Amino acid sequence: MEALEIKAAVAQNWLAALCICSGRCVMAANGAAESQAWSDQFTQSILEWFDIPDADMDALRAMPYGDAANDMILLMLRCKRADEAAAEQGRVPTGVSLEVASDPEKLYSGLLLTCLGVGDRQLESLEEAEESMDLRSTVGAGGRTLCPFAYDARSRAVAFVVGDWLDMPKQFVSTYEIRIARGLERAVDKAMLGDASAKALSDDKKRKWGWQRYLTAGAGVAVAGTLVGVTAGLAAPLMAAGMGAIGIGGLGFLATTGGSAMIGSLLGIAGGGLIGKRFNTRMRGLREFYFTRLLLSSDCSDSQTHHLHATILVPGFLDGSAHTSPFAPIATVLGLDLGDAYTLYYETKELIALQSAFANFVSNTAKSAAISLILKQTILSGLIGAFAWPLAILNLGQLIDTPWAVGLERAKRAGKMLADVLVNRAHGNRPVTLIGYSLGALTIFTCLQELHRRKSFGVVEVAVLLGMPADGTATDSWLAACQCVSRRIVVGYSTNDWILAFLFRASALCSNLTGLTGVDVDTIFHKQPLMRRKLVCLDLGGTVAQHSDYLENIDDIMLEVSQHF
Repeated sequence: MEALEIKAAVAQNWLAALCICSGRCVMAANGAAESQAWSDQFTQSILEWFDIPDADMDALRAMPYGDAANDMILLMLRCKRADEAAAEQGRVPTGVSLEVASDPEKLYSGLLLTCLGVGDRQLESLEEAEESMDLRSTVGAGGRTLCPFAYDARSRAVAFVVGDWLDMPKQFVSTYEIRIARGLERAVDKAMLGDASAKALSDDKKRKWGWQRYLTAGAGVAVAGTLVGVTAGLAAPLMAAGMGAIGIGGLGFLATTGGSAMIGSLLGIAGGGLIGKRFNTRMRGLREFYFTRLLLSSDCSDSQTHHLHATILVPGFLDGSAHTSPFAPIATVLGLDLGDAYTLYYETKELIALQSAFANFVSNTAKSAAISLILKQTILSGLIGAFAWPLAILNLGQLIDTPWAVGLERAKRAGKMLADVLVNRAHGNRPVTLIGYSLGALTIFTCLQELHRRKSFGVVEVAVLLGMPADGTATDSWLAACQCVSRRIVVGYSTNDWILAFLFRASALCSNLTGLTGVDVDTIFHKQPLMRRKLVCLDLGGTVAQHSDYLENIDDIMLEVSQHF
C-alpha cells in the first residue's frame, strides 16, 4: 500500500479521490468491463462537483482500480486525519475536502445530486438545452458526466461506501434522498396548483383550446395522480417552492414540459409506473402479472409520496385467506428502508395452491409422532441430504410434488417477465431492491440472469433471496447475479428446512441447495475479493424450521436481514 504514489493534487483533494476510488471498487465488484462507461462518467461528475482545476484532473483520473483502489482509500483517510490535525493546530485553513466531509448535509446533498446528474457544474450543460432530448444528448451520452435524473444503482452503492469510510450512519443516504425527492415533488406540485402563471391562461383561451390541448401545451399532466409536466412560465414558483430547500439553484429547465417529465421518469410515475402499467403476459406464458403498492408506516400520511429508490417484493407462495400483501408485516420493521415498496403478484391461483399443499403436507406428516421424531433427529445431525425418507412420508409426496413443479416453472417465467419490466424502467430511472422468499427468490434469481444476458447493469442495488430453490455452487449463475447487483446480495437459508429438502429428495442438488446450505462464496469468488464481500449468507435456522415459516415469520426474518444492507 505504501508503494502507491500520492501526488500533491491527490492529497489536497483527498475526498474527491476517495469518492472516485469508491466508485472504482464498486465497478470492480460489478464486473469491470460492464461498468467501465459508468465509472468514467462518475469520475467526471465527481471532478466537476469539487471544481477540480484542469491541471489536477489527470492525477485524479489516474486513480487505481480494484484492490489497489481500496488501498488508496486507506491512504486518503490518512490525508483526512492529517488535514484534521493541521486544522486543529491552526497551521492551515480548513480545506474543501475536510469542510464537506465533516458536514453531512454538504456531503450527501452534493454527492447525491451529483449522482443524479444535477450537480452545480453539470447544470451548465442542462441549462443550455431547450428541449428534453437535448438534455440526454448533451450530458452522459458523450461519456462525460452521469445522465441527468438517471439514478444508477451503482451510484447509490457508492454513496453507502463513502459514508461507511467516513463513519457516517447509513440512514443518512435515505434521509437526504427523501429531502431531494420531497423538494422536487413540492416544487412541481406547488407550481401546478398555486402559481400566477397558470392562472394567466384565461378561461376563454382554455375553452378555445380545449382541455386536451391545454394540458398538452404544458400546464401540467397528471399521470397516476402525480404531475409530470409544467410550462416554462412556472419557473419562478418552481424554484421558490422546492429547489432552494434542497440546495439547488438554476433549475429553470425543469419547468419545461420535458424537464419535469424527467422527474416523473426518475420517480417511476411517468406512464402510470408499475401500478398503472399493463404487461403483456402472453409473451412469457403467464396469465397474471401485476404490482400493488405496499404502504409502509412512513407513507401512511401521504400515499402519493415517492422516493429516489424502490423495492419490489416477490412472494413464493400465498395464503388464500389473506387479503393483504404477504409482506405487510414488514411495514413496521425498524430500520428497514424500502423506499417505494411494491408487491409483485403472478399466477396467484398456483401460489395459493402451493401454500395449501404445504399446509396439508405438514398436517399429514405431523400425525405420526415417530416420523416427526425421525425428522428432528435427522435434521439436527445434518444428514438430511442423504437421508432415506420414511415410506409414510414418501407416500404423501403426491400432495406437494405437482403444485411445486408447476410453481417452479411459473417462477422462472415470471423472472424473465420481471427483467422485461426493469429493463424498460417501469419502476423509474432509479435503483431497485428485490426481495423474495421461496419461489419468489427463484423469480428474482432468474431475473438477474436475464438482466445479465441483456447487459442491463446498474438497475438492481440489493437482492434478498430467502429459502431459494437453486444451486448454491453454480459459479456462472452467481457471478452473473453479482454483476447485476450493485451493492449487496443477502442469501437467507435454514438447515432445518426439511420440507425444501424433501422437495429435492430425488435430486443431487439437495446437498448444495441455496435454501438449505447457502452459497459456496469462497469457491465461487476466490479470484474476486471485492465481489465476495458483496454476498452475505445468513443462517435463519433460529427462525425458519420449515419452508412455510418464510411467510409466517417474514417480519422477524426481515428484521435480521436488514442489519446486512
